[in-house]
Amino acid sequence: MLGKRIFRITARQRVLLTLCLAMLCVATAFGAEDGDQETRISLWSTIAAGGIIGYIILLTSLVVLALVVEGFINIRHEKLIPTGLADDVRENLRMGEYQRAKEMCTEDDSFLGRVIAAGLNEVNSMFGFFDMQNAMQEVSERNISKLYRRLDYLSFIAAVAPMMGLLGTVTGMIRSFNQIALTEGAARPSELAGGISEALVTTCLGLVVAIPAMFFATFFRNRIDNFVAEAEIEVERLMGRFRKGKTENTGAGSA
Repeated sequence: MLGKRIFRITARQRVLLTLCLAMLCVATAFGAEDGDQETRISLWSTIAAGGIIGYIILLTSLVVLALVVEGFINIRHEKLIPTGLADDVRENLRMGEYQRAKEMCTEDDSFLGRVIAAGLNEVNSMFGFFDMQNAMQEVSERNISKLYRRLDYLSFIAAVAPMMGLLGTVTGMIRSFNQIALTEGAARPSELAGGISEALVTTCLGLVVAIPAMFFATFFRNRIDNFVAEAEIEVERLMGRFRKGKTENTGAGSA
């Protein structure tokens, strides 16, 4: 168990380290020298060339980073399907201690715990397992929706960031063409560089933000699907006894 826990922590740290290294590589690439210290272009001066739109896209990248870190903290096996909970619940159910099993799941406050607690809360209901199944399905769908809702922000940024980059491209080209119009076609390259830089930088920033956001939105969605499928299998193993009518100790356990 300790080995698995260390592995999971290391995996999260590996992802964060990869992001940091990627940002460092980008900063190094933008800050590379052309052989002359006076003509060196830094990362920040390049971002500044993107104007207000570039800064807005940069802020969205910080939001993406925060959402990714939150995803690795909340969407993990130990958070949704705690190790040992199923075994403890199974043992209490075997002894007929349904109330104790429900309290254990409620205190755990995990996805698996909430679903099982909802089912155990309907043990003595009129329609028996039918009511238990409906209660567990309702709680499961509600919690899955909450998990997916967090990914909507990543998906939204992945869709909006390229559009913001395209907006910067249009405004940058408008600036350049306006300069050409003001000089009656005699604009120097240096006078057009500002608009062209804004167009290219904002397009680049939009893609740099959108691609990781789209990747992690898909990654976390698949991760949720896998954990939910595993939880459903575990719930079926634990609660299947009620479908088979193995509730002879219900009265004693829920008293």
